[in-house]
Amino acid sequence: MADLDQVKGIAARQIKLLQENGISTAEALAMSPHSTVASIDGLGEKTTKKLIWNARNALGMTEFTTAAKIDDNVEYFTTGSAELNRILGGGFQTGKLTEVYGPFKSGKTALAHTLSVTVQLPQKKGGIDGAVAYVDTENTFSKEKIKRIAKRFELNPGDVLSKIFHARIYSSDHQSQMIQKAESLCKTRGVRLIIVDSLMALLRSEYVGIGKLAPRQAVLNQMIHGLSRIAETYNCAVLLTNQVAVKMMGMFSSNNAIGGNSDNIFNISLSNSSPWMSFSSNVQDEGVLSE
Repeated sequence: MADLDQVKGIAARQIKLLQENGISTAEALAMSPHSTVASIDGLGEKTTKKLIWNARNALGMTEFTTAAKIDDNVEYFTTGSAELNRILGGGFQTGKLTEVYGPFKSGKTALAHTLSVTVQLPQKKGGIDGAVAYVDTENTFSKEKIKRIAKRFELNPGDVLSKIFHARIYSSDHQSQMIQKAESLCKTRGVRLIIVDSLMALLRSEYVGIGKLAPRQAVLNQMIHGLSRIAETYNCAVLLTNQVAVKMMGMFSSNNAIGGNSDNIFNISLSNSSPWMSFSSNVQDEGVLSE
């Protein structure tokens, strides 16, 4: 990570303004949309463009490179299931957004709890020794469940809980705010996994009707792009759980993720409605969906 003071021409006052708004590294500044930075009080349009371009120059983001030199910098940690690890190509991966969607009681939150523990395992046991930021929009987080899972993996439950940073969310605006806050935890607390459980629950209740679809998708898109930037900047994993809606197709129907598809997210479907059955019968690899 490169500090903001490495950006050419940046002043101490500007660094403070950026940090107060969740932009604490040169990478975060370089990847931020111009409109987001320009909206910060005290930073104008011209200043914003200059700072973002200088940050990209400092990080070597303004030059093309050969594909042979691209460093994927991807790590994997165990899901706790050998079969699911196989389906995901080695485990849950960092640097990407992964969406798990399915009906009620299909195991989405159970997977989120399991990953909250397995990410903390040492590398020799399949983990990456990282902390967790848990954005809880439906009040489904359970300390007791975490304790049971920690014991399964022979970890101290108290130590595991101390590395899970939980936020109970009450509105979509609050959700956006805490996603931004999670970035600072990646830098200061060693967070390597961000969980949003669930992504669409609050948006679905606040933006009702076809007339609210466009503003809802705009808010959702902003959240997804913010999380994508954080994942890439800090090489952390991001798990998004989502609800489903039934799509009728003549005599047949299918469960589709709420909010539509995004090419920024790798999707897997927990399609079976039975609670937490073996992954070999309960998980279908859907690949990367396109808009």
